[in-house]
Amino acid sequence: MFRTKNFGSVEAALVQSYRIPKAARGAFRGKLGALQKQGIFGARNMPGKGVALGYGPDQFHRLVFACEMFEFGVAPSVVLSLVKLLWERRLQKIFRDAEDAVMRHEDAGPDDVILHIGGVHLMVDGWSDAVPNVNSCPLSKLPDHMAMWMSMRPDDPSGLPPRALVTNLSMRLRAFHAALVAAHDLREPVSAERTGRTASKQRKRRGAP
Repeated sequence: MFRTKNFGSVEAALVQSYRIPKAARGAFRGKLGALQKQGIFGARNMPGKGVALGYGPDQFHRLVFACEMFEFGVAPSVVLSLVKLLWERRLQKIFRDAEDAVMRHEDAGPDDVILHIGGVHLMVDGWSDAVPNVNSCPLSKLPDHMAMWMSMRPDDPSGLPPRALVTNLSMRLRAFHAALVAAHDLREPVSAERTGRTASKQRKRRGAP
């Protein structure tokens, strides 16, 4: 994965990897713009400060997280709250682990990182300002976690329901990597930084150095 100052490439990669229909792309673009203005990248990376924003792994990961949450119907305000509360504390490492799995395997494997919210009750959390239990596990351990979540009884001391949101984060990152390489303007210089092998291999297939 590389760094770019061209948000158009990033947006195009998200459109492709999330299969946003043409009629909805304007609304999707507006949603991404609003996230940036409201601090999805943190206080130090806000637009309008006289310096062009750069986009690298941290920004890509935050946007992918937002899109994954949108796929579950999570409101933008909740996404922003989760990023603010959990990014440095938990989510950043989850994404790094997911990227490590991408580096080791080109396709899904037992080490793929699953992003999950077990015992989820987002409706009540929204009313009570509670923080959902966002966490991760390897794909090989997902059946154990799923069995535990689905066995929650009404009288369980935790008060959690038998409900979970799960996504194979490593696989979603593979899709984003491939789409970003396909969308990137090869005339723009890129840094040597890589967080996975996928982007490098995809560039070679396109005849880029």
